[in-house]
Amino acid sequence: MGIVSLLFSLFGVFLNSKLERKKFYIDDKWTIELPPDWEKTFLEIELDNSPIFETIFFQPGSDLGIGVYYLNFLKDDNYRIVEADIQEVATVFEEIMDKIEDKKEYKIQNYKSSKIKSYEYTFYKNGRKFYAIKTGVFMKGCLLRVNIVSTIKKEVEKAMYYLFSIKEADPKEVEFFKKVNSYKE
Repeated sequence: MGIVSLLFSLFGVFLNSKLERKKFYIDDKWTIELPPDWEKTFLEIELDNSPIFETIFFQPGSDLGIGVYYLNFLKDDNYRIVEADIQEVATVFEEIMDKIEDKKEYKIQNYKSSKIKSYEYTFYKNGRKFYAIKTGVFMKGCLLRVNIVSTIKKEVEKAMYYLFSIKEADPKEVEFFKKVNSYKE
């Protein structure tokens, strides 16, 4: 009986270490859950001649990385400003993707939604071939763009499941962490 309980406790430790996740914030608007050994940095990129910041998540010592940014879209509707509808946001994502050559649509297994669209493509950087899946998540007035990149195709496909951990951040939680961090400084 003691051996059986020892096996169950060892199996439980193994499961907990496999499922352990850390919540990372994306511009205080979104969260993504990743393994605790991942790190976060920022990269300034240019989109239609305007600088924006992309949040980059990566595993130290690995080529796997996830870049995320979001854009808000407003439109003028009979003298008032309103959020762009989902179809307009999807059109903007398609315009962004039109700039990438030799891409093809990527179907997420066992998932179907008109509010998410993905494309896969390859590119070369520093003489190395990279595989990427770029995904647009369409919401009223907002585009969340997620780019998963690595030199290993299977690694990128496996990391696609991190998409499903992205959630809107709880404003109360964000405010709490801002206060805690202000005391540290």
